[in-house]
Amino acid sequence: MRNAPARRSLWIPWAFGLGFGMLLLLSVVMSVIAVRSDPGLVAGAPMRLAGSQVMPTGPAPALDLRVAARGEAGLVVEVRLRGPDGRPARAEAVSGTLGRVTHAREDAPIAFEPAPDGSWRALVTPPAAGDWSVAVRAQGPGGTAEATLRL
Repeated sequence: MRNAPARRSLWIPWAFGLGFGMLLLLSVVMSVIAVRSDPGLVAGAPMRLAGSQVMPTGPAPALDLRVAARGEAGLVVEVRLRGPDGRPARAEAVSGTLGRVTHAREDAPIAFEPAPDGSWRALVTPPAAGDWSVAVRAQGPGGTAEATLRL
């Protein structure tokens, strides 16, 4: 009969072990959810957000970015270059990147083509839902200009 009290107290270590196991399982599930979702400010997002707030300090060319059209295929982004004096200028080359606002995992290049009116246009189709931005760099006679447009 001396073994009876020892058997009654065996549930105590099992309860602690089960509780610890449940905590460990919950941690693994939450880690998987965090990795698969958009976690927020990671992988270059602070640099992107801070870089979009930088204002030029002197006379420099500037870019005007706008969404010219929306359709089922995507958005038509239009770029116009303005010289240091504020007048329209012709860009020699325009390049762009489509990227998530929050992280740099899904950046994709954008091909801009010149339009007859002096602007440059590109069809942009974000591959998934979420916050996206278009970063554009244009080379002109007055130098290089960069701008970002949130879609």
